[in-house]
Amino acid sequence: MSEDAWSNLDKVDQKIIEILNNNARTPSKEIAAELEKSGHDVSDRTIRKRIERLEKSGIIKGYKAVLTDVSGINKYQSVMMKLKPSKSLETVRDSITDFVKKLNNYVLVANMEGEWNMQVIVQIESEKDNTSEKIVEKFSEELIDYRINEIDIRDVNILNMSLLLL
Repeated sequence: MSEDAWSNLDKVDQKIIEILNNNARTPSKEIAAELEKSGHDVSDRTIRKRIERLEKSGIIKGYKAVLTDVSGINKYQSVMMKLKPSKSLETVRDSITDFVKKLNNYVLVANMEGEWNMQVIVQIESEKDNTSEKIVEKFSEELIDYRINEIDIRDVNILNMSLLLL
């Protein structure tokens, strides 16, 4: 997709994108009615064709589901870890990943390049939950430094998260 594709959008395409961005499940009839209110007489068939063209051009890459927190728990912690340099760095990373994946409240384990080597995100199930400390304690011999921070996850783009796993 080129920058030209974006610059060539007319007002109707822009309004379609705005409506779909607010609710990707909006029927083409509803989009046509909304456009009619703003002075554009476009049929729902034309709306469907325009959406198809926007998808083919790559302007619309997909649609996402934004999930609420089903568990009712919205507290998370991030553990950033700086590992001691060693020939077995991959083995240490694998050990941490294997340990974390056995926890029922882990959300994500990521290897990183740069100052920090790994990040783990866990859901905090109660005030007494010390999962992050358990991870740090278990691998303390392998760590130079670590940071535990509470984080606020508002919504998750399932489509993009699934792409991480490919």
